[in-house]
Amino acid sequence: MDLPFTAPEPYILMLTGAGFLIALVAWLPLALKKLPLSLPIVCILIGAGIFCLPEVKFRPSPINYPVITERFSEFVVIIALMGAGLKLDRPFHWRRWGVTWRLLAITMPLGIGIITLMGGALLGLPWSIALLLAASLAPTDPVLAADVQVGPPWTCNGFVPVT
Repeated sequence: MDLPFTAPEPYILMLTGAGFLIALVAWLPLALKKLPLSLPIVCILIGAGIFCLPEVKFRPSPINYPVITERFSEFVVIIALMGAGLKLDRPFHWRRWGVTWRLLAITMPLGIGIITLMGGALLGLPWSIALLLAASLAPTDPVLAADVQVGPPWTCNGFVPVT
């Protein structure tokens, strides 16, 4: 006996998607340790694959949905910053944060300048758009910063690691 197919409720689809995402976040970094891929790259590929399916009729467009795009972008940046902040396990000391200061004072401005010049001169973008592109591609975004973290935190005297 064939049962008629009924589409699942949106609530069930959302729960399934959230569960899949949680499992992905927990499992994927372990599986990708030796590959030159990261979780954001895999998530973009999964999203692109889903929206390339002909059965999926919804086509998300930042131009058609600017308010949703803005709010979702803010949400993603807040989550990424929170994740990077939670991984910071070093107490603040000027010398211990030397790499961070060099990234902020040297690497990021140089990267922004070079990408702006390339976007404006080579791609023909308006300079304001080239600068926006460069700022978003700056080498110290939260996703990359999360990969820079090192070792366990140290105690107040700076010599004995906390276990």
